[in-house]
Amino acid sequence: RTMGPLDDLKMQWRMGGMLMRLILINVAVFVGLVLVYLVLLPLGGSGAGAQALRDLYVVQWLRSTADLGTLATRPWTLFTYMFTHTGLGHIFWNMILLWFGGRLFQDLLGGKRLLGHYLLGGLTGVVLFIVVQNLMPGFHGGGAAPGILGASAGALSVFIGIAAYRPDMIVNLILIGPVKLMYVAGVFLLLDLIGIGSGDGVAHEAHIGGALYGFVAARQLTKGNDWSLRFVEFWETLFRAFTSKKKSKLRVEKPYVKSTVERERKVDAEQQNKQARVDAILDKISKSGYDSLTKVEKDFLFKAGSS
Repeated sequence: RTMGPLDDLKMQWRMGGMLMRLILINVAVFVGLVLVYLVLLPLGGSGAGAQALRDLYVVQWLRSTADLGTLATRPWTLFTYMFTHTGLGHIFWNMILLWFGGRLFQDLLGGKRLLGHYLLGGLTGVVLFIVVQNLMPGFHGGGAAPGILGASAGALSVFIGIAAYRPDMIVNLILIGPVKLMYVAGVFLLLDLIGIGSGDGVAHEAHIGGALYGFVAARQLTKGNDWSLRFVEFWETLFRAFTSKKKSKLRVEKPYVKSTVERERKVDAEQQNKQARVDAILDKISKSGYDSLTKVEKDFLFKAGSS
């Protein structure tokens, strides 16, 4: 049958994969914090009062901090901070960056590596933030060690990661046109380097930490060292160990099938054809940019990267 708008929307949802899930988690947490703010508004007496109550009762348990004593009692914030936003502009631009870089990353390297890059980039970012704040107290102004929240470090890890993995990939930017991805990544990194110590209230050192992980992990991936995928698979294995039911020790031996060799040859041939098509699509991206791909090619690349 002919696909309608709803069918196309469902297809886009399925193809969004891990990227869509990360964005939805960020948005869901943001909406939840907005609802908490609205509930506390009558109690606070004003917008500032409601915001202070929300920070006291909710946000402080989600954002991370450079105060080591507080952090020791809230270790989960090393991860929850990267899904927490309290400002509309903050979450909007972070999600734009995550969508732009994540779409390319997921299509080429798959959803599991995307998740690993996001989490490990965010973790590297907050660790660098903590180190800087404790070595240089008052770096952002004031005496108390500041808090940190937002997806910037994780999103930059993804963006810098795909730029380091495919630096010559062409992307089309509005009002600018086709440009190599590595130049776009360089601009983002330069802005954060300039912003260090500027007192603008932005944790630029966390951004740089995320970008650093993205770059190093991507370069290691080209050498066969898959840090992000190993990280995700480790937690998957741990989760299955705690949730899976005990299986029976009895095993049913399958009869030997004479056509095993033929089947293996067929699988090898299919894998070779698949890899040849992937290489052809990647060459097309390098020459003409990601947007030059057809929908069929994008779908094939996504499925190949997820397998």
